[in-house]
Amino acid sequence: MGFRRTAGVLVIGLALLATPSHGQSLSRMATTVQAVTRYPVFFHDKALALVNTTVPVAGGALIGFAVEAPRTFVIAPRAGEPPSRVSEFRGRLVDIGRFLSDDSRLGPLNLPAIITTVMGDRWPAREQLFVLTGTTWSDPPQANDSSIRAIALNPAAFEGRTVTLRGRFRGRNLLGDLPAWPRQSEWDFVLQSADAAIWILGRRPRGNGFDLSPTSRAQTGRWLEVTGRIEIREDLPVLIADAIRTSEADVEVLDEQEPSPPALPPPAVVFTAPTEGELLVARDVVVRVQFSRPMRGSTFADRIRVTYTGSSMAVPPWTVTYRTGPMAIEIRFAYELAGGVEVLVELLDGIVSADGGALPPSPLRFTTAGL
Repeated sequence: MGFRRTAGVLVIGLALLATPSHGQSLSRMATTVQAVTRYPVFFHDKALALVNTTVPVAGGALIGFAVEAPRTFVIAPRAGEPPSRVSEFRGRLVDIGRFLSDDSRLGPLNLPAIITTVMGDRWPAREQLFVLTGTTWSDPPQANDSSIRAIALNPAAFEGRTVTLRGRFRGRNLLGDLPAWPRQSEWDFVLQSADAAIWILGRRPRGNGFDLSPTSRAQTGRWLEVTGRIEIREDLPVLIADAIRTSEADVEVLDEQEPSPPALPPPAVVFTAPTEGELLVARDVVVRVQFSRPMRGSTFADRIRVTYTGSSMAVPPWTVTYRTGPMAIEIRFAYELAGGVEVLVELLDGIVSADGGALPPSPLRFTTAGL
């Protein structure tokens, strides 16, 4: 298949990676888009659950969530097209600008089309382009659900309400469940259940038969029942406690296991200049070829062939440069190409992506302008 230019609305199926770069399992966290954009360092490269409504982004070319400019938040589905109604979305959150453009971890995410659509040839700065990769969706929690998870996903719906929550005592965020500490007192502690957590303020964690220390990791895991009023502080829900007692552990219904991600497709050419079959191309053209994910620049050597179709004339000597930012190569000729001839550029076997995927042989044909 020849090179082609991609266009139209991009609905990109991406595999949600089962493990992050350090090899440990990704534990999903229920939160909000507001919290993600306020605490991007904490949520970067984590599996998240978010309740929101999708909107067109990047001029309608992509689908995502509404955030304040200059930020853009894009959804990259595992498969299909996200619904436009309020839904619970699950995926791995990446802040693209926190990766170097040639980071091998980007390879399996297959994001160049999104990056190019939003940023053009520029690499995004930190906190500029968020992508929820491998996204799946389902119905949001039911209206009568007042669990920690339901509050974490939609705290605005509970603000000012009095609720009773049950969860595990996690001390003063000793297990890293939340991105920030409200610092109301030394007795503040985290209550956690399922994939969600909330700060408990206003009461010391002690009562009839228990006295827990927020700084003791050994005491984490004890189940408590806490009653109080929900507030939102710095984009995180908190519970202002009125009463605390011990509780039996809740029966936590584990989510159905996510389907295995599809096998990653081989790297591909997503854009060329000139385009396939283009006519009247300037004889001093610099040929540019962009790929679907980062490539190993060293594999282009001796694996590119340029000839004139149907002619024995020699093509001018050329050099190939791999640009990590746009994930593209540039082919520059020592002097002008012949006029009025078809040029054939071939990418041969042996070119691979940064993660080892083999690029299929790919031809590009264009015709130069006459003399």
